[in-house]
Amino acid sequence: VIDGYLLDEFGKDTPITAITAEAIEDYRDRLMANDRAPGQGRGRKLSNRTIVRHLTVLHGIFKRAKRKWGLAENPASADMVERPRVVYTGEFDTFNRDEVELLASCAASPQDAAIFRVAAYAGLRQGELLALRWGRVDFLGGLLHVRKNYTGGEEKMPKGKRVRSVPMMPDVVTALASLKDREHFTGDDDLVFCDAVGGFVDHDDLRQRYYAALEKAGLRRIRFHDLRHAFGTAAITKLDPFAVQSYMGHQHYSTTQRYLHH
Repeated sequence: VIDGYLLDEFGKDTPITAITAEAIEDYRDRLMANDRAPGQGRGRKLSNRTIVRHLTVLHGIFKRAKRKWGLAENPASADMVERPRVVYTGEFDTFNRDEVELLASCAASPQDAAIFRVAAYAGLRQGELLALRWGRVDFLGGLLHVRKNYTGGEEKMPKGKRVRSVPMMPDVVTALASLKDREHFTGDDDLVFCDAVGGFVDHDDLRQRYYAALEKAGLRRIRFHDLRHAFGTAAITKLDPFAVQSYMGHQHYSTTQRYLHH
C-alpha cells in the first residue's frame, strides 16, 4: 500500500503535517472511482474493503507520527474521513473436488497443479503456501506445519500471529511427494513452491497463471483465496468446528461458523 500507492499519491518529501483530511478524502474518492495517479497499482479496480485497508494504513502512519511528534489530530481517523461501505455477507463460493481436479489438470506446471490442490485440500492461505518449506512437511505424521506467511516481500508470522498444524489428506501427500522427487531444492530449508532459482514465487505471477488455468478449464472465476474454502466446507461436515477453526487458523470462531451456515 505504501510503496505502490501512498508514496505516489503524497510524495516522499511531503511533510506529514501537510497531509490533510481533505487530501485523504480526495485520495479515497479517486480510488473508489478507479482514477489513480500513474504508477499506482496495476490498473485493477479496488474493492471498498481494500480501500478501507488503505485508510487503515494511513491511520496507523498518523497514529505513530502523533505519538512521535505530537501531532494535534489524526487526519486519517474515521471521525475525519468517512470509510466506504463494506458489507460482510458471509457468503462465499468455492470448487468441489471434480472442479479442483479439473483446475489442476489445466495448470501451467506440475508445481502449479500441486499448489492448487494443497490450497483446496489443506486450506492454507496463498502466503502460507509460498512460505512453506520442506522441513515443515511431515510425511510420516501426515501434517503440514504452518509457521510462516510470505507477504509484502518478506516472511512473517501467519495471520492472527498463530502457528498451526494441518492434516494432509492423501491427495496432498501425493501432490507434495511428486514435487519432492525433483532434482533441486528439496532440503529442509528449501521452499516447497519456488521459482526457477529456489526463491519465492511471485504472488501476482501465480495469480495470473491461476486465472489462465481457470479460463482453460472453463471454470467460473473465483479468487485464489476461495480455494481454501473447499477445505473448510469439507472439513466442517466431518470434524468438530473448533478443530476446523484451529486447522484453518481462524482467530475468531464466528469466521469458522460461516462454513456451518454454508
